[in-house]
Amino acid sequence: MKIIQSFWSGNQKDINNGYGWFEPKYNWTSWILSCHQLVKHYEQVELYTDDFGFEILINKLQLPYTKVHVVLNELDVYPKDLWAIAKIKVYSLQNEPFIHVDGDVFIWDKFPDDLINANLITQNLEQTTDYYRSMWGQISPKLKYLPEELVPFHNAKTNLCANMGIIGGNDLIFIKEFAKKAFEFVNKNVSIANEINLFNFNIFFEQVLFFELSVLECKKVSFLFDEIWDDNLYVGFGEFHDIPHKRNYLHLLGDFKRNSNICKSMEIYTMKHYPDYYSKLLKMFDTENNHNVRGDYLSSTHVNELLVEFDNEISRNDFAKEKFLLKRDLNNVGLTNLLDTFFRQNQNFWITKLIGFQISMSKKDEMDIAFLEIEEMNSLPRVYEIDEVDEILISELINPVEYFDLVKKMESYLEEEDDQESRTELLEVMNNKIENYIKLKIISIYN
Repeated sequence: MKIIQSFWSGNQKDINNGYGWFEPKYNWTSWILSCHQLVKHYEQVELYTDDFGFEILINKLQLPYTKVHVVLNELDVYPKDLWAIAKIKVYSLQNEPFIHVDGDVFIWDKFPDDLINANLITQNLEQTTDYYRSMWGQISPKLKYLPEELVPFHNAKTNLCANMGIIGGNDLIFIKEFAKKAFEFVNKNVSIANEINLFNFNIFFEQVLFFELSVLECKKVSFLFDEIWDDNLYVGFGEFHDIPHKRNYLHLLGDFKRNSNICKSMEIYTMKHYPDYYSKLLKMFDTENNHNVRGDYLSSTHVNELLVEFDNEISRNDFAKEKFLLKRDLNNVGLTNLLDTFFRQNQNFWITKLIGFQISMSKKDEMDIAFLEIEEMNSLPRVYEIDEVDEILISELINPVEYFDLVKKMESYLEEEDDQESRTELLEVMNNKIENYIKLKIISIYN
């Protein structure tokens, strides 16, 4: 099946536009990672875009799409906040089965065969809570036209919609009909564009309309995930530390793309696995913003050299200050996967405490509170509150220690009368904290 993506600039021809991301560079980093993860698993991955998207994604970043269609300039007559209109236009152009994948979606495996063979495909069902209802309550009174398909939703007789991080299938007739109705819904209300929140309006002419039309026409929709999420309570879709051992699909929807920690995790993953393309991005920003072109752009060779250097520093327990944060972050990618392997195989391993953080104290409600301050590249330190167990565990990590020895040391803090259940509980707490320390980048592990 053909995989497609779409980028419409909304006539905003500026690389420093964030398009809803925490910082502009993360928008383009997302496209680098999303495209590469798709072409890793599919032979046919096509991009539909406008002139600006072609200039950035193809000419400057040189992303490896198998085919590019510059067809979205005609949408510049629409307000820029109607971002879903470009996706729907692209759906309508398809004449063979497809899956459209958003540019903030990343995969680490092919989609299941039963999904590929389905008539209609979306990511999952959403339950519309007061979050969507409040949006609709502000939009609906001003509408000039309401599709009959949305009457059940409008009257609160239905409370579901489809998340369309991915969307497609084999039923092209239905998909084209949906696209036609979506454009009709938008076009008949474009006169009140200045009176409503257009960003929120996208939800209703795309996700809600698609679901309501499928119900009305008794069409079966297959979902990548069977779980039904509340519209504002998605969990796990930004966990880069969980891939690929626990998850093979991430989607930085909504607040995920405005979360600085998640954005940095995406950036570091891209730096490690696609350094040449990440460096094209840095060069593009440097050139556009008239900065001096730096001499420290990454390459695959450079990344490997940095990782080898850091491995040697870990073995000596002596960390060089030069490029420490960069080397630490690159080393951190994939460590939770390694930890999971060690735990599953009951294998001993070494734990090394890193530099680049300190324990500080502050007052909170007249009590002393301990927290970690962890250095970050190009941003303020991250701060994490720690408890008494953290303080004990971190104190035991002053020098490199083997995991099995650490278990014995921690068990020594138990009382003699504590039973096996207490020991099992302590082990579970300790393992969870070790995993968290890896995510915080205050330790590294090796065998």
